[in-house]
Amino acid sequence: MLPVIERELRASARHPFTYYLRTLVVAALLLACFIFGMEHGFASNRGGALFRSLHSTLFLAIWVLVPLLTADCISRERREGTLGLLFLTQLKGNGIVVAKGLAHGLRALTLWVAVLPVLTIPFLMGGVGWNEAALSVLANFSSICWALAAGLLASAWSKNWSRALLAAVLLAFCFLLVSATVTGVACLPLFNRMGMGLATRFSSSLFAMLTVLGFSANWRGAWSVSLRLAPSSPLLWAMGMVALLSLLVLVGAIAIAGLKTQRVWRDEPPSQRQLWWHATFCTPVLWVAFLRRWMRWKLERNPIGWLGQRSWSGRLVTWGWFAVIVSLYSAVLTDRDFFQSYSGMQRGIAWLLAITVGMSAAGSFQRERETGLLELLLVSPLGETAIISGRLRGLWGQFLPAVALLLVIWGYFTRLLNNSADGEAILFHAVTFLTLPVIGLYFSLRCRNFISAFLSTLAVGLFAPMAIPDLLSFLWRLYSDANYSPQMGASLPAALCEIFFAAVCLHRLHRRLTRRAFVMEERRS
Repeated sequence: MLPVIERELRASARHPFTYYLRTLVVAALLLACFIFGMEHGFASNRGGALFRSLHSTLFLAIWVLVPLLTADCISRERREGTLGLLFLTQLKGNGIVVAKGLAHGLRALTLWVAVLPVLTIPFLMGGVGWNEAALSVLANFSSICWALAAGLLASAWSKNWSRALLAAVLLAFCFLLVSATVTGVACLPLFNRMGMGLATRFSSSLFAMLTVLGFSANWRGAWSVSLRLAPSSPLLWAMGMVALLSLLVLVGAIAIAGLKTQRVWRDEPPSQRQLWWHATFCTPVLWVAFLRRWMRWKLERNPIGWLGQRSWSGRLVTWGWFAVIVSLYSAVLTDRDFFQSYSGMQRGIAWLLAITVGMSAAGSFQRERETGLLELLLVSPLGETAIISGRLRGLWGQFLPAVALLLVIWGYFTRLLNNSADGEAILFHAVTFLTLPVIGLYFSLRCRNFISAFLSTLAVGLFAPMAIPDLLSFLWRLYSDANYSPQMGASLPAALCEIFFAAVCLHRLHRRLTRRAFVMEERRS
């Protein structure tokens, strides 16, 4: 396995995204420090609260980045035809997956090591004990094991990179819930010895892992206080058992992924079961003639946008989100207390929808570069402006039903309850729907890797427009000796920043297409 591990490490070392990713994680923790300082200040003995905030940020980064980084490690070998070359050696399926897992596990650990200088800030401030540091190490190690297992399983079961990424995200979410349950069960004897009631024991065990053992400063409640008052030794022992179980889960996932890789490394025709599933669930049976006329009309009107909606998976994104929003509103409107907390639910749906739009836009030209279709588009009679406008209209049309339904219902509730804050949020998300595809298309052409394109799209299209107005306001009021109360949220300045960034990205996107200033996907024979 050592030559394969060396090959993976050399490939990662040659990739600039490896170093950009470490910088991104460190920047995220520094941003968390800045937000904490704006809200609470950097007084002495405040290190415990800052450490909880930094730990929560790192915990979230592990669960988001590690599955995405690992999701394409085996599927890429299958697409490029190099997986069969590895089987010509003495390696078996388990050995290949172990080599891939060790290389990407070391890559994940480098993210952990890169943020250590930032994590020393709370220790210098005071208020952080060795037990909290040990709990942080055990919780993050467990998270790396579960997230790495999700990425390896998704990569072994998929050949297409988009399906591998989607499977990795879904598995990571399921594994997060499972790890939360396991941690709660492990901590339940400790809560029993502390004499908690049934409701307190249930809430404490349920949210033990999701709130990182009470480290998150944003969660409040009796269960959070109980976790902080729990004895250190039994809590460390319970988390140590959870970490050991997480390592065993990773070993089991490697064995299962190895068996799957051993079985599917040859390109074979679809089995009878796969054909039955595709014919039963992926083939239109209602209004087939209307669908054919509709798709023919789309092909004649916008052939570039038709490329993203010609398959059942592209149409599933459109009507799947529409069905999700209809189902959620049909369920929550039966709740009598819905209007007391409706804003949080709608903001959450809007953010998830915006992330999905960014993911589709960031992977747009990635598919064309991988299949070689982008070269054909550039030599076709279509100009650069037609290619860009066609793809933008395709992305807008793909998510228009879901976004329009969400914003119309949200606007009706806002007008009914006369909530001005939600009016600003609606404006922000409407502008996001128009500008984020432009930013995502630019980074899909500029970046070779989908993960770098996706993260850059979210950073420039969502987080930077929200942070820049508050940062400028904070600096202005700080130097003018005025009282400030910064609020991170959607507002008119954030929407204006999004429009500015989208205009810059649109100009640079057109220039790159005109000059052919982008890297093409390397295809190995």
